[in-house]
Amino acid sequence: MIPSDRPSAQQELCLQAALLPDEAGHAAWRQIRTSIAVEAMDAASQSLLPLIYRNLTHIGVRDERIDALKERYLLTWTENQRFYHTILPLLQGLQQADIDAVVLKGLALIARFYRDPGLRPMADVDLLVRESDVERASELAVSLGWHPRHRPTAAFRRVKHAGPFDHPTGVTCDLHWRVFAEADGGADDDLWAATEAAEFQGTRLRVLSPADQLLHVCTHAARWSEVPPIRWVADAVLILRDGPIDWQRFMAHAAQRRFVLRMRRMLGYLQQALGVDIPASVVAELGRQPVSMLERVEHRVQNREHRLLGELPTYVLNCWRGETHPLLAFPGYLRDAWGLESQAAVPRHALSLALRRAKAAVAGRRR
Repeated sequence: MIPSDRPSAQQELCLQAALLPDEAGHAAWRQIRTSIAVEAMDAASQSLLPLIYRNLTHIGVRDERIDALKERYLLTWTENQRFYHTILPLLQGLQQADIDAVVLKGLALIARFYRDPGLRPMADVDLLVRESDVERASELAVSLGWHPRHRPTAAFRRVKHAGPFDHPTGVTCDLHWRVFAEADGGADDDLWAATEAAEFQGTRLRVLSPADQLLHVCTHAARWSEVPPIRWVADAVLILRDGPIDWQRFMAHAAQRRFVLRMRRMLGYLQQALGVDIPASVVAELGRQPVSMLERVEHRVQNREHRLLGELPTYVLNCWRGETHPLLAFPGYLRDAWGLESQAAVPRHALSLALRRAKAAVAGRRR
C-alpha cells in the first residue's frame, strides 16, 4: 500500500505545475494538458488548480485551458471569503472576551504564506484556544449561532484534540485545545510562546511560527487518508520559501514529540520530487536522531487503513503517549473515547463494534 502522504504520478505533475518556476512548471503543465482532463482530476489534484493558475500566469503561459483554472481560482476566492466572514464574529468575540486564540491550518497558511484567498481551498476553519478556555470559548461560539457536534467535556478533551462546531451557513470550525492530534503533555506552551502576528484583510490574527507551522503541516499529513492530502506539499514549499525556518527549533520539537521518522520522509520527499532546499545539516541530524520502537509502530499504524479496528490502534498509541500509566488508564480512555457512561460498558461496546465492522468488511468483499 502506498502511504497516503505520497502523491501519485498525476498528482506529482500537478504539484510541479503549481510550484516549479519557469520551464519546469510549464513542462509539467504541457504533460497535464495533453493527458489529463481537468474535470476528471481527483479532488486532491483539483485543490491545486488555483495555485497552478497563479504559477502559469506568472510564467506567462497562454492556452485555452487557463480560463478553466481561473474559474477555479475565483470560486476558491469566493468560498474562502465566505468562510472568513463567517468566522470573523467569533474571532472578534474571543478577543473581546480576552480569550487567546491562534488560527491554524488553512486560514493561517493563507494569511501568512499564500497571502491570497484564491490560492488555497479550505474545508473548514481551525482555531486553537488554551484548554482552560475551552468551555468559555464553546459558550461564546454557541451564543453566536455555532452548534457543537460533541460537548467538549473533560472526558472528550482527554481523548480528542479538537471538536467541530457547525454554523447555519454551512461553515465548520474545529475548536482545538491541542495543536497536534497526538497527546503530549503540556508541550504546547512553547508553541503558544512563539506565535506570531499576521494581518489578513484588516484583521490581526495569531499564527504559529514558521518552524512550528512546517512541523504541523507535515505531521498532519503523515497519516492514511482516503483522499490523499497532497496539499501539504504546496503548504510546506510555500512555508520554506517564505522562511526563515528556525531549524534548531524544528528539530528539537520533532525529537521531543517523536516525529523524527515522519520528518525524514516528508522533507526527503520535498527534496527528491521538487528540489526544495533543505539544509544538509538538518538532513544529517534527522538521520542521526534515534527512533523509538513506539514511533516506528505509530508510523506504520497511521499509514494504513484499519477497516476492522477503526480508531482503536490510534487510541492505543495516544493513550500510550498521553497517560502516565497507559495500561491501567486504557479502559477509562476507551470509555471516554466511545462516550460511554462507565468502564463496565467497554467490553460490550467493543464487541458490538467488532461485529459491525466484520459484517461491513464481509459485505465489501462480496461486492
